[in-house]
Parts: sequence; C-alpha cells; structure tokens
Amino acid sequence: MLVIFGNRTIRTGKFSDNDHVCYHCQAYDREVQVSRTYFHFCFIPVFPIGGHRMEMRCRNCGDQTEPESVKKQYQGMAKTPIYLYSAPILLVCVTAYWFYWNGNNEKEKRAFVDKPAIGDVYTIKKGSGYEASYSFLRVITISGDSVMLYHNDLEYGGFVSKFTDDDYFVKDDTLVFKRNKLKEMLEQGGIYSVKRGYGIGSGFNSIR
Repeated sequence: MLVIFGNRTIRTGKFSDNDHVCYHCQAYDREVQVSRTYFHFCFIPVFPIGGHRMEMRCRNCGDQTEPESVKKQYQGMAKTPIYLYSAPILLVCVTAYWFYWNGNNEKEKRAFVDKPAIGDVYTIKKGSGYEASYSFLRVITISGDSVMLYHNDLEYGGFVSKFTDDDYFVKDDTLVFKRNKLKEMLEQGGIYSVKRGYGIGSGFNSIR
C-alpha cells in the first residue's frame, strides 16, 4: 500500500551532557538526543508537529531519568531544520517563479505586438471558460500601419500551442489589421500569445 502522507520523526540534535550528575550512579556522562515529528506529503516535509522530544541516557548506568533542567537546556540548543518546511518553501518559490515568468511573458508579448515581424504567429482566443475557442494568425507582410495576416483553417475547442497534423494557414484568404487594432485585441485578451522563432514541429510553416 502506497502511503503518500503521514508523520515521520527525525533527530534534530545529539549532545553529551557532562554538567549534570546522574542521581542513580553519580556519574557526569549523559547522552541527550532531541527529535521532532513532522507531517509529510509524498515524503516532502510540510511542517513540524508539536515540540521537541527528548531522550536521555546515562552512559555509565543506563538510567533514563530526564531532569527538567537538562531538558530545558538542550531543547533550546536543538534547532528545527529549515527543510522541514520544504513544501511551503517550494510553493512560495514556484509561485514567485510563475509571477516572474508571466511578467516577462507579458512584456515580450506586448513588445511583439507593438513591433510585429513577418512570420509572427498570434494565438487568438474567443470567449472564456469552457466556451473559449482558439485559432491562429500569421503575419505575412507589414506596410506602414497595416499588418497583413493568414488565418489557419481549423478552430480549436481548447488551448493548443501548435497545429494538428491536418491544420494549415490559408494562403488564398488574407486579413488586414491596423497596428492599433492588434494592440486593442491584446489588451482585451483576444491575442492570447505571440510566437516568434518557432520550430518546424509547431506546424506553423504549413501554408496551403
């Protein structure tokens, strides 16, 4: 049975205590171990549970008495490893990276629409949610304020990043947009993405 979440315990500190006497044999040689339990998901630590747990043993006689003064001293010395918060730290890092990537992607998209280049492919989005559909436009020529484009043959019911094998740009039916119209489409979410420098595998070089 695969367990994807649960509790595990790790040792957070191991000390030799030579400052406190063992009441059983009067020796000054006690071993102190400190541990901490944490919750994990898919073995990735999420957060610690409860406080530190102490285990003490006199190395001379084996007595396991745990004096409060000794417990307090070594509980303060044991530090919870930062990796016990791995899941929330990972979530913060992924979220921060997503915002960084998305911000750069938006800047690049605006720059491409502001200064279009021959061969640019626009992913066009119509509608929203489950009713959204997607299609493509490819820039053919640019003349002053006018941009001439091919449209593709198919309309997709969900987001796609490349053509299917039977899709292509229709060379006998072109569209012309003013630059301001393209910018307006971008602001309104009609231009979902802009691709430049794409490879052969995208299918965007297929024109019939």
